[in-house]
Amino acid sequence: MDRTLPPDQRAPLGRPRVRWGIADFFWIYFAGIAASIFLGQIGIAITGDDPANVGGVTTTLLLLGQFGGWIVGLVYVSRRKGRGTLRADFGLVVRLRDAWVIVAGVVLEIALVLAVQPLVNLVNNENQSVVKDLQDARGLKLAALAVTAGLVAPVCEELLFRGLLLRSLARRLDPAWAVGVTALVFALAHLLDPSLGTLAVLPALFALGAISGVLALESGDLSRSIMLHVGFNLLTTAAAVHTALKR
Repeated sequence: MDRTLPPDQRAPLGRPRVRWGIADFFWIYFAGIAASIFLGQIGIAITGDDPANVGGVTTTLLLLGQFGGWIVGLVYVSRRKGRGTLRADFGLVVRLRDAWVIVAGVVLEIALVLAVQPLVNLVNNENQSVVKDLQDARGLKLAALAVTAGLVAPVCEELLFRGLLLRSLARRLDPAWAVGVTALVFALAHLLDPSLGTLAVLPALFALGAISGVLALESGDLSRSIMLHVGFNLLTTAAAVHTALKR
């Protein structure tokens, strides 16, 4: 693993041409959370939803705020401090020939779920809150959560964590440390879902982040890490949707 940034992002003497960095990761991350809260409050005001059990419109606005906010922030940083596109700066590309990695992601999820099962047993097999929400959802809320978990979140999270954060760290740290730190931040970020189920699967999330980071650094783009992430989320999302449709 001897690559840190794609060759076209390096100046002749090895110095990055881009000016975005770690600080941009943090403000974009928290801006997305803030936008989610803001749009969620608008949804509650419009629909009169119970804040503890919001409906489809409010859920859609919450998700739009977080992930849409991240994308807007990344585009802004790319244009102001980088090369102007998400592909050139953060490696956003998806190749059909990498679709086999989705299967690898499914296998990885199964292996990691089995590995963390003793921890899951300690919390009485409690699911993550997002999984519970999927299982209980109907209509628009179910569609919004399923599409987000299965596709939107993998793309946006890979862009933010393996695109912006990992590449920023790789300029300053040994590649192995950059991958490890990014994986740790990625895992801990999921504690925004404050459930025992999330705590139990943190080692699995760290492993996903680490493997995705290796794929991103070695390939120079996000195609395989996105495919892996989609595959990793696939079984859990499909099972939760199946449960929801049976209710």
